Amino acid sequence: MKNDDDLSVSQRGISRRKLIGATAAAAGAAALAPLACTQSPTSEIADGGEALAAALPRRPFGSTGVEVPVIGLGGGSRFTDPIPDDGPAAELVKRAIEMGVAYVETGANYGSSEPRIGLAMETHRDGVFIETKVGERDYDGAMREMESSLELLRTDRIDLILHHNLRSEEQIEQVTSQGGADHAIREMIDQGVVRFRGFSCHLPEVTLAGIEKLEPDAIQVPLNAVRFPDFEADVLPLTSERNIAVIGMKTCGHGYFFKEAATQIDRLERFGPPPEAFEQSDLPTARDYLRYALSLPIATAVVGIDSLYTLEQVVRNATEFSPLTAAEMASITERSQVFRTTGYWLPSV
Repeated sequence: MKNDDDLSVSQRGISRRKLIGATAAAAGAAALAPLACTQSPTSEIADGGEALAAALPRRPFGSTGVEVPVIGLGGGSRFTDPIPDDGPAAELVKRAIEMGVAYVETGANYGSSEPRIGLAMETHRDGVFIETKVGERDYDGAMREMESSLELLRTDRIDLILHHNLRSEEQIEQVTSQGGADHAIREMIDQGVVRFRGFSCHLPEVTLAGIEKLEPDAIQVPLNAVRFPDFEADVLPLTSERNIAVIGMKTCGHGYFFKEAATQIDRLERFGPPPEAFEQSDLPTARDYLRYALSLPIATAVVGIDSLYTLEQVVRNATEFSPLTAAEMASITERSQVFRTTGYWLPSV
């Protein structure tokens, strides 16, 4: 894949989409105080955010020649749902970037996520690695989604496009067939609008098939201490061997691993932990789960940021990261097994 930092489309003829013109002025930024906070409703970012940004580790993004921070801002429902307004959400994205979280993850079907991130990109695009996803499996549908994403994100380039949640080998065949979505992504790469490509998946066996067929630059998969489904046994050895960037997601079980957060998440009855889960006295902490994920051979872990407090804690834990020993990782896994059936990403649900 090309590793060209100058991806301006002003000198590249792109017949498939309209060049992004001047965007409307963003709505006035609202105060950050109303942001939902699952743990500390009065917390504010402490002084020293710049110091945290300087200390935030970075890692190679597979074989691309790019380095990314070990923490990314997850733009899914843990970002969109707790924050009711676009202005404060965009301000949170800006603050994250200023603190060194210069990897921003979103998707074409993430509701208000792309428009909110786009507001932040008006002033904070430089140096930010943007990942978005296409859910359509055919060429025309994927091209429309990418064109829309470019407009909503208010940018003329996207660093990484993933096929969103490939669920079967049949879908892999569909996106790689003549007229499939992967041809649209490759065309955008050839035109310099997209830099890298890959896919996300929730099933290890489908992920292995996708790696063989798609030869991705990057994949995004659930990785947490529960190890169900288990991507550590076969997928991570293969990505390490082939130098494929791995983006870890659901490192804290989409928030379901914490009592304070789980009680505020929709679909708790269907996807949440068993009622007795939080009676266990030695449950791992948020820091434990993050350290576990970062001790794996991954490029970055995307974490849903729902508040300034969460942002600060995640960044601080990442800057203080030191790899866990095998015994420490085994202990966290053992203590987290009460959550084994938790989460809507699980194949058994």
